[in-house]
Amino acid sequence: MRILVYHPFQVATPNSLEDLLGRLREDRTLFQSGEEAARQGAVLPILGRLGWDRDNVREVVPEYQIGSGRVDYCLRLGGKNTIFLEVKRTNEELEKHQEQLLGYAFRDGVRLAVLTNGLLWWLYLPLLQGSWEQRKFFAIDIQQQALAEAAGHFREFLGRDAVASGRAFEQAEAVHASGEKARVIRQTIQPAWRQLCEAPDEMLLELLADRVESLCGHRPDQESLAEFLAAQPSGSGTPPPVSSAPTASTKAPAPRPVPTLGAALEGPYTGTRPRAYAFGGQRYEVSTFKDILVGLCSSLYRAHAGDFERVLTLHGRKRQYFSRSFEGMNSPREIDASGIYVETNLSANMIMDRCTDLLQLFGYRREQLQVERYSGPG
Repeated sequence: MRILVYHPFQVATPNSLEDLLGRLREDRTLFQSGEEAARQGAVLPILGRLGWDRDNVREVVPEYQIGSGRVDYCLRLGGKNTIFLEVKRTNEELEKHQEQLLGYAFRDGVRLAVLTNGLLWWLYLPLLQGSWEQRKFFAIDIQQQALAEAAGHFREFLGRDAVASGRAFEQAEAVHASGEKARVIRQTIQPAWRQLCEAPDEMLLELLADRVESLCGHRPDQESLAEFLAAQPSGSGTPPPVSSAPTASTKAPAPRPVPTLGAALEGPYTGTRPRAYAFGGQRYEVSTFKDILVGLCSSLYRAHAGDFERVLTLHGRKRQYFSRSFEGMNSPREIDASGIYVETNLSANMIMDRCTDLLQLFGYRREQLQVERYSGPG
């Protein structure tokens, strides 16, 4: 079978799809208010950039009734249902919603279904045979994929013109049926593993910590695990030995300043050592990234004591980063007299991500937090 290739990648211009995806990638506060924010702030604007008339409720039908249930959006053309689209909040586990969405689509004879939280878009061919997971033919990840690549896939599978012509369904079926899917997966496994080692995902660190604890009875901190993974050579079957901690006589290398937090997100903090940070016109010397997180929390609490409890909305997939109770936390630190605890058992990269979340939560720019670090290990 010859696979059609349709990748109309375009240069990002103001108000283009690429520009919108770039803004969504950087906006960490948009989705904190839940599912409705994902709909209004991401899904509808993306559909609009793809040529759908988002203001026409006969074309983009909200809360479409299916028997006793509803799907968030039904995209219609020529009086026919073409795509079912279900939206969940950003931190929602999408897996548990596959069955319901595909059941609705199969019952209505809809050829393409989409499950999304605004940033991650899972695309399905509901009428095919197989499990729910086997019917998924593609995933678009706004945070991980190159913007031009992600925009091209949106146009390829969900663009109004592509859907109206039938090209979207042809390409979707071709991608699903061909060996292209397996080839792309094989090519991506090693880069994906490399990224996980360089900037480990929270779930990977938790799994590794659980296994270490089960073997020796002691639970390692996430920073140690992240540094170990970062030292692994990609593609190597045998990991190098973990280096011992430097002795007191080890001479520290010259400091390497990192001017802004925003720029630092591109390069890993894990494996480096902080020297100081500056915020609110003050410079603070520190020895660990945990000190930066706790110090920033204290500064924000003093400036925003009245609504500091908003930090409780910041959480990961499986645990809270902030809580009124230290139970369930691995390394809690109380923030001044707020009665709120912050989890500090995080890798350096994850700590700096939390700092970014905090800054944006209270209306600060990333560059208002400056970090200096040594080039040596932390």
